Amino acid sequence: MSAALRLVWPGLRRRRPEHAFERATRALAGQRPHEALAALDAAPLDAATANKRGVALVALGRRAAALEAFCDALGFDERHAPALTNIGNLLLEDGLPNDAIDYFRAALVAQPLYGIAHRNLAVALKRLGRRREAVRALRTAARLEGRRAGGGA
Repeated sequence: MSAALRLVWPGLRRRRPEHAFERATRALAGQRPHEALAALDAAPLDAATANKRGVALVALGRRAAALEAFCDALGFDERHAPALTNIGNLLLEDGLPNDAIDYFRAALVAQPLYGIAHRNLAVALKRLGRRREAVRALRTAARLEGRRAGGGA
């Protein structure tokens, strides 16, 4: 910013432009998946963008395209924990908890502190009647999510 602008508007700061990925994240949070997809089409493709695209496609009910997007994310980074978890979610929703568990565990190998994968693993384990393991995974998720929120467990 020029010195002249600072003299005229002392409180004026440059605002960082919002990137396509950030616009997509905001659109998804506001439950506007069409807007998110449009923003992601403008974003450079990488694992995070491909995964976020998959999330938007799930919200639109386009599960096959979402699975393809999650697989694209893994093509960029085979250890991308969010994409592994999202594939596990699709499998769990399809009534395949054993297969889902494999993906949730792969996500946790890649990123052991990924609370979402611990929580979803707990759901899959509970569906299989493996309550003790489910409770352990749920406690881990709660501890990690509490830490992320600034609390303690």
